[in-house]
Amino acid sequence: MNNILKKYGVTILLLFALLIIIVAKIGNLDKTPKVVLVLGRFHLLLLHLPIGALLITFFLDIIGRIKKDYPSQIIKYALGFTVFFAIITCILGYFLSLQGGYGERILNIHFWTAMVTALLASALFILSLMTSRKAKRMVLPFFIITFISISVTGHYGSILTHGENFLTEYVSISEKLETVEVVDSLKLYENVIARILDDKCIQCHNATKTKGKLSLISKETILKGGESGEAIIIGNAEESLLYNQLLLPESDKKHMPPKGKPQLTTDEKLLIKHWIDGGADFEGYIGNLSKNDTLKNILKKYLVFDKTPIKKASVYDIDQIKGAGFMVKEMGVGAPELSIKYNQKEIEKSAVKKLSNLKDQIVELDLSNTNLSDNMTSTLRKLENLKMLRLDNTKISDKTLQYITNLEHLETLNLFNTSITDNGLETLLKSVKPKHIYCWKSNVGKETSLRLQKTYNIEIHNGINNDFVEETKLKLPTITPNNTFFTDSITLNFTSNLKNAELRYTLNGEIPDSTSVLYSEGIKITENTNLKVKAFKKGWLPSDVLERDFFKIKHQVTNYIIKNKPDPRYPNANKLFDLEEGSTAFRDGKWTGYLGYDVDTTIDLGSEKVVNNISINCLENVGNWILFPTKMIVYASLNKEAEFEKVGELILNENPKNNTESSIKRFTLNINNTEAQFFKIIIKNLGVLPTWHEGAGNASWVFVDEIFLW
Repeated sequence: MNNILKKYGVTILLLFALLIIIVAKIGNLDKTPKVVLVLGRFHLLLLHLPIGALLITFFLDIIGRIKKDYPSQIIKYALGFTVFFAIITCILGYFLSLQGGYGERILNIHFWTAMVTALLASALFILSLMTSRKAKRMVLPFFIITFISISVTGHYGSILTHGENFLTEYVSISEKLETVEVVDSLKLYENVIARILDDKCIQCHNATKTKGKLSLISKETILKGGESGEAIIIGNAEESLLYNQLLLPESDKKHMPPKGKPQLTTDEKLLIKHWIDGGADFEGYIGNLSKNDTLKNILKKYLVFDKTPIKKASVYDIDQIKGAGFMVKEMGVGAPELSIKYNQKEIEKSAVKKLSNLKDQIVELDLSNTNLSDNMTSTLRKLENLKMLRLDNTKISDKTLQYITNLEHLETLNLFNTSITDNGLETLLKSVKPKHIYCWKSNVGKETSLRLQKTYNIEIHNGINNDFVEETKLKLPTITPNNTFFTDSITLNFTSNLKNAELRYTLNGEIPDSTSVLYSEGIKITENTNLKVKAFKKGWLPSDVLERDFFKIKHQVTNYIIKNKPDPRYPNANKLFDLEEGSTAFRDGKWTGYLGYDVDTTIDLGSEKVVNNISINCLENVGNWILFPTKMIVYASLNKEAEFEKVGELILNENPKNNTESSIKRFTLNINNTEAQFFKIIIKNLGVLPTWHEGAGNASWVFVDEIFLW
């Protein structure tokens, strides 16, 4: 037994010695090695192993004592496992602490309590190896002490990662918010900005975890800033890091909050901008806002009302509603909140008016599939506690939407198969923002739905009707190869996702029909060609037309000079002439990117040659700040001695739109039989993002993957 104790005792001592050496050596380095920081991240993965092992071992110990069948060998193995991983976890935890961003006091407590826990677990393991009665009596007390120690360690660990009150946040009684029922009475920082920061930012920027050495818990810490400098420049949101990093694409490493964390809404970003631009007042009130001010509508959600509980409706009022043709259900047994549905097809204005008798109690109302019209719906404005409203398959229009602009609790609104329009829905959303709106088979366009959905951070369902049709429609054929450029010839192959579908095509620009050429095997193309393909099958709707332009490159570019090299994140100017096209995934390695500046390249064809057209392939991804260029300008020169002369200019995108989907466009400038050796091509960047963009004022990207002459 003494040999076993000695063997394991020496092993444990060596592990602790390793921990001490690592702390001493790495702690004295000027710069922490990257491999150490990488290993540190595994602390969060392994820390659960010793905790879980200790819990299971304690359970086995208690069961063994009760049943008088003590599993000594299993206890020894389990405690040895616990000790080993407790020490390894301490080492990795120390590595993790070297990345910085943690409060020193809490970090030290967490580290040393972890060390004590590892020592206690080691002592417990040694006791389990001993055979004396005195040692066996000490096992249970040591278990309890170790559990207390590991609980304290875990508590301080949770403070480091989640803030001071992580464990107790929902245990203590929530502090009642001060009642503020008028927008002008809101304190902009205390009632609005601080709540936004607390919800989205404090988790990583608090007293115990200061990512980037920045804490956002008070006026003093915000004004102090972090390792990157001042967090806010008072009066100038555009120059403030706190605001700028909110606007970066989520893919950017500097974007805050980090990808995967809850993101700030468009409204929250606007409020932070307004606060900084207005002087970053930590004490004052909102001040007077005009009646229709956008900010006033946004700020309404931060009001706190001293609401009295809903009273139960009288039996008389409920009977009156039932008598008018409504079905009435309680939202819960004995609950005052009611769900109301009209059961018949024909409804009268007088029946709808009776709903006002239950204006406080109605939280769900279903008037769908009736002859309801605008002249019956003014009563809806009185139902201020309404959360769900169904008006689908009725005769209502935008006028009815005006009656519900005050229903601030509305969460679900069904407007399927009604006459509402883009303008009506947009006007409604300026006042109330239901979480879900159903508006397919209405006059609301898909593009508008997508824009409003993004702007107001809600779900607008407007595609089910179209999706139903597409279920019976053949899908687009596919063409291989994907590239549309060739230097001599190219052979094209078509496939369909459905067996035995006929693929018919044209090469003259006409739309294929059931009489067009039937595809059977590869098609060889030797000249510039406009290809259109369509799939047909009996019992199915034909597919949409797949159109592709193929270009024979007469002048492949090998010699060029580029004035402004691409951004290092999307490098290699030779991609502009490699005849390999990029996809809508701008990180596919085939695009070159230019942040805030133009593409300016001069091409040398080696001798005088005739060029009819110059084309460029560009990408737009508005959400990632990538916009189509504004124009393309081309100059030509006969030889080295001749001056450049402008031969053409093409306006491309001077007034960019807020498109929600990524897209690729090919822009072509016709320069009709221009003979020259040198061509200078300038692709103009918009420069800065437009005012409607969430990153307005920042530099915009231009992405180009190909420039070709033909």
